[in-house]
Amino acid sequence: MSVLWQADVDGTRYSVRQHGQSVRLYSNSVFHSQWNADRPFAGGVWDCLSLPVLYRSPESVEDVLLLGVGGGAVIQQLGCLLPEARVTGVEIDPVHIDIAQQWFGVPADTLLCDDAIRWMRSRPRQQRADIVIDDLFGHADGEPERAVALDDAWVEELADALHDDGLLIVNAIDGRELQRAVPVFRAAGFRYGRRWSLPSYHNAIGVLSRAPLHSRDWSRRLDLADIPAVTRRHARTCVRQGLRGLDG
Repeated sequence: MSVLWQADVDGTRYSVRQHGQSVRLYSNSVFHSQWNADRPFAGGVWDCLSLPVLYRSPESVEDVLLLGVGGGAVIQQLGCLLPEARVTGVEIDPVHIDIAQQWFGVPADTLLCDDAIRWMRSRPRQQRADIVIDDLFGHADGEPERAVALDDAWVEELADALHDDGLLIVNAIDGRELQRAVPVFRAAGFRYGRRWSLPSYHNAIGVLSRAPLHSRDWSRRLDLADIPAVTRRHARTCVRQGLRGLDG
């Protein structure tokens, strides 16, 4: 693995590295993002944040809100799956914004440098998206941690930012954290939920909806997506399970 760029900024060591044909972003040794344009879905946890959007038909999705950008791999993946959708990525770290543009090729007009938690709480209430992806993570002692707990107040904010038939995707540290949040999701009106994961990552991705989530529809839309066949095979390595306490 070779270092393409690194710098210390306000006590944080940022590093962009080349791993094979992939570009990776590290902050204080925490692995944040990976992107390879030739293999957009290659078995990283980011696959579990983007691929669930296919529970909705691509033509019905106009606006996607991504909270937490990192290097921007998820934005690039969304471009493959939802080429007509408007994507807004809110990221607090201006260095990550610069890296996303310079090293990951993320278009500048998709990026907003702001505190996503504050931005959500002050946004116009009528401003809603078809899909909201919560990937708000920081790090402590070299380990990733969620920037905001999946509690009643925060999940209500996320729910309020969605259209009635919208899809919420949240990144949890592990399955226990996600399962503890199930009563909170249910109280916010999400009747249906799935847990996405990959064997090589501890993260558990929650996919929440007020309407049913149909695996056959997801699989059919994946087959129709304009991505290589090998990419579709990688996409199917994501583990998709029911989320206990919610309908599948």
